[in-house]
Amino acid sequence: MKIGEYLISKGKLTEAQMEDALFVQSISEKRLGDILIENGYVNDTDVAIYLAQDSGREYFGELNSEAVNKSESEKLGFNFLYDNPAIIIEKDGANYIVCGGITGNISERTALDKNLNGFKIGISTKKKIYEALNKTFINKPGSSEKEVLNEALEVALLKGSPNVRIKRSENFYLIIIDTDNGQETIRILSLESGQRIINIIASNCQLTLKKGEGFDAKFIFVSSVYKGVKANIRVAFLPISSKLDRELALFEAVLRIHGLNKVFDLRYIGFSDNKAETLRKSYTYPNGFIISTGPTGSGKTTTFYAMLKLLAQKKRPILTIEDPVEIELKEPNITQMNISDDFGYAEAVRIMLRSEPHIMMIGEIRDEITAKHALIAAETGHLVLATLHTNSSLSVFNRFKSLNVDLMQFFSLLRIVTAQRLYSPLCPACKKSISADTLPSLYRAALEENLKFTLENPSLKDSDFINSGRFTELNSVCVRGERYCDDCGGTGYIKRRPMIEIAEFNDAVKEEIYNDLNILPNNSKLEQILINLSNFEPLKIQAFQSLINGEIDPATYFNLSR
Repeated sequence: MKIGEYLISKGKLTEAQMEDALFVQSISEKRLGDILIENGYVNDTDVAIYLAQDSGREYFGELNSEAVNKSESEKLGFNFLYDNPAIIIEKDGANYIVCGGITGNISERTALDKNLNGFKIGISTKKKIYEALNKTFINKPGSSEKEVLNEALEVALLKGSPNVRIKRSENFYLIIIDTDNGQETIRILSLESGQRIINIIASNCQLTLKKGEGFDAKFIFVSSVYKGVKANIRVAFLPISSKLDRELALFEAVLRIHGLNKVFDLRYIGFSDNKAETLRKSYTYPNGFIISTGPTGSGKTTTFYAMLKLLAQKKRPILTIEDPVEIELKEPNITQMNISDDFGYAEAVRIMLRSEPHIMMIGEIRDEITAKHALIAAETGHLVLATLHTNSSLSVFNRFKSLNVDLMQFFSLLRIVTAQRLYSPLCPACKKSISADTLPSLYRAALEENLKFTLENPSLKDSDFINSGRFTELNSVCVRGERYCDDCGGTGYIKRRPMIEIAEFNDAVKEEIYNDLNILPNNSKLEQILINLSNFEPLKIQAFQSLINGEIDPATYFNLSR
C-alpha cells in the first residue's frame, strides 16, 4: 500500500491534502513523506510507522541512550550517522541500524560492508535519531571554545591535514579534518559552541561577519606542538540558511593550512618514473609556459614546488607570487611574494617583470590582466609556471580564450600542461573483490556507460590500453575491506597518491597542430594528436586502469574520471 493510501485509510490525511502534496512533489525533488510532514498534514511518527510496516522492519518509538552501541556506531563514521541520520542500537542481543528511511546510502553501505551483514535495519523518526546521536556523541562542557579550536588545528597539523572544516548540520556543529584517507570528524559540538568558534575565527581574522555574506580572510596560528612554528591559515566563511533560525547570521568555515608542508622529489611525491622524467624536462626549457590545472587541494602547488627545487639548481633568479605562500623555500635564488587585498596578482606580475627573474611562478591566473602579463613574460625570455582552474589539461585553450588571450601566441609558448588529482588507493592487505552485479544499480549503470565510452572513444582507439584485449566487460570490482586491518588502521585505504595527465607540446605535436590551428579548442582532436605523438594518458584512462587493476573502488574512480 502506498503511503498516501495508508495515511488516508488511518484517517491521518485527507484526499485534498494528498493532492496538494503530490503537486508539490511533481515540481520538487523531495520525498512525499517529507512534504506531508513539512506541511503539517501528518507528524513524523505517522510516516516512520508506515515506513516500518511497508518494509517489514521494526519500528523504534524510543531510542534509549543505554541501548546505543557506541563503538559500532563510531565505526560507521560520524558523517554517515549524522547525514542519513542513523545509529546502531542493541536490542535482544541483536544490533539494529536504526534510520529514518531505507535510503540509497543505507542500502549501499549494508550491501558493500560485510561487517554490517548481520545487522538488522530498524526505523525511527529523524528527530529521535538526532536526539540519541547528540546525547551519545556531543562533547560535554569542559574545554573553552578557543581551546577546542586550537586543539583542532594542532590535530590537523600533526596529521598533515590541509583543511579543517567547521560544518553545521541540524542543531549541532562538526569539526572535520581532511586526511589522506578521507574526512575525519574529530569533534561534535552544540550549536552554541559551534557558533562561538566561528566568531572566534572571525575575530582572529579581524573580521565582522554579516548575514548572508561570504568572506575570505587570513590569520596566523602559532603552534605550541611545533614549538612556536607559525602556520598561515586562510579561511573561507560560508553563509548558510536554516529554516529554524531565519534571523540569525549562520556560517560554516573552511580553514586551509599553509606553511608546514615539505618539498620532496617528484618520484617521492608518487609519480611514476616516466611522468617524473617528463616533468623534469622543465629544467631544459629556457622560456615558455608550464601550466598546471586541477581543483583546490589536488597537489598542484606541491608538484610545482618540487619542480622549483629542481629549477633552482640552474642558479638563476626565481620569483614566485602566491596567495598565500604555502611552503617556505630555502634556496637563496628563490624569492617568494605574498598576495594581499592591496597587492593583487596583476600588480605582482608587473613588478616581477621589472625585477628580471629568469623563472616565475604565478600561484593562479585569475583574470585577463594577469594572463596577458604572464604571456608577455613568457614571450620575453622567462620560464613561467602558473596554475589555472579548469576541468582538464586540454581545457586551457578555451580558458585562455575566455580571458581574451591570443591562442596562437599562447600555443607557440606552451611547453607542458598538466591536470592533477589526489586519490586514496585501496589497502592491498584487506581489499576485497565483489561481482559488479552486486553493486547498486546507479553505480553499475554508470560503470557500464563509461566502459562503453572508453571502448568506443575515437581518440583512444589506437591506444595500447584499448588494444591490449585485457577487458571487454567489467565483471568484478574491488572495494574496501576489513574494519580491523592493521595495515590501514581499519580505513580500507592507504596514503593518498597523485594521478596526473601530462600534455607535452613537443615539436611533433606542434608541427601537427600548426597545420590546423582550429584543433586547439577541440579537445577530442587535440587528445588524439597528443596520444599519438607524446604518450599522453588521459586521467579517465588512468582511472579506469586503476579500477580494473583493483587499485581503487568505484567511488574513487568516478571522482577521478569526471
